[in-house]
Amino acid sequence: MYDVMLEEAKLWFDKPPQRKRKHETPVNPPPPTCPPIDEDSDDEEVDPVAWAKYQRQVSESGGFDVDLFFQPFGGIIPGGCSVYSLLFGKVGLHCYNLEKGTNLQFKQVTKVNTQISSILTFYITLEATDPDHDDSLVTFQTCLTDTVLKHLARLRTFTNTCRIKPQVPGTGELGSPWYPDDDVDDCYKVDLPNWPQDDVLTGEDKLQFYEVKNWELKDNQWLYLYAEFALFSHWEDDLSAHIPFEMRKVVVQTKEDMKLKSGNAVFYLSFKTRGGLECRGIVRRTTDGKPGHMCLEARCWVDK
Repeated sequence: MYDVMLEEAKLWFDKPPQRKRKHETPVNPPPPTCPPIDEDSDDEEVDPVAWAKYQRQVSESGGFDVDLFFQPFGGIIPGGCSVYSLLFGKVGLHCYNLEKGTNLQFKQVTKVNTQISSILTFYITLEATDPDHDDSLVTFQTCLTDTVLKHLARLRTFTNTCRIKPQVPGTGELGSPWYPDDDVDDCYKVDLPNWPQDDVLTGEDKLQFYEVKNWELKDNQWLYLYAEFALFSHWEDDLSAHIPFEMRKVVVQTKEDMKLKSGNAVFYLSFKTRGGLECRGIVRRTTDGKPGHMCLEARCWVDK
C-alpha cells in the first residue's frame, strides 16, 4: 500500500496540482510542524524513519526544502512550477520589496512545494536579481495560500512568508499564521467595488482617490504585475502572449496617506494587452501590518 502511495506522490512531482475554485470554505493556515505518529497504531503505511526525516526537513527549511514523502493525511509535497506558482512567486517578491524598500527583480522559479488541504499553499523558491548590487543573484523564498473566493473576487491569495533564503538551515524569518478575513480592517471585509464613475477624482470622496502619474508608472513597475494578476483572474492561463501591457490609467483608492505604498488600498487599472485587448482590472491590497503578510484580491473585465 505504501508503494502505491509513493507512486501517487510521484505523479504530483511530475505534474503540478490543478487549482480548484473554492467558495466560502473554512481555511486553516499551514501548520509549522506536523502531528506525531501514534507508535501503538497498527497502521504500517508510514515509515517512522522517513517521517522523522520529513519533520526535520519541514522544521529546518520552513517547508521550502522537503523530499518526496507522501502522507495519508496530507502534507507538503515537492511539485512542478505552474502558471499559478509562477504568478504567486512574483507576488511574494513584490510583498518583500514593498515592505523592505528593496528592488529585487524576478528571474525564475526554481522549486515549488505544495501543501494540499481544502485549499492550496505554495512554498516557492525563486531566483531574483538585485540591480542595486550589480544585478547579483538572490535566492528568495515565499509562502502563499491560494484562498477561497469571496467578495466578488475571481482570484485571491495571501502571503505568509517572504524572505531571502537563509544560509543556515533552521534560521531566517518565518511568517506567522493569519487569515485576511479575520485580521484586516472591517472596511475591507466586503465585496470588491464596482468600476468607479468618471467623476471620482472630483466628487465628494475625491480625497480617497489618486491618479497615478506617468512617471510613477516607471518607478512602480509592480503596477504591471497587478494588471497581470487581474487579467489572470479572468483567464487563469499563461499570459505570456499578451505581455507587455500598455498601461492606460491607474487610480488608487485609499484612506491612508502613503497612496501607492499604502498597506490597504484598491487599484483601478485600465490597460491594453499586446494583442490589442482593452482591459479593466480591480486589485485590492490588504494587510494586518505584520511582516510578510499581504493579501491580493482581483476581478477583471475584458472589453472586446
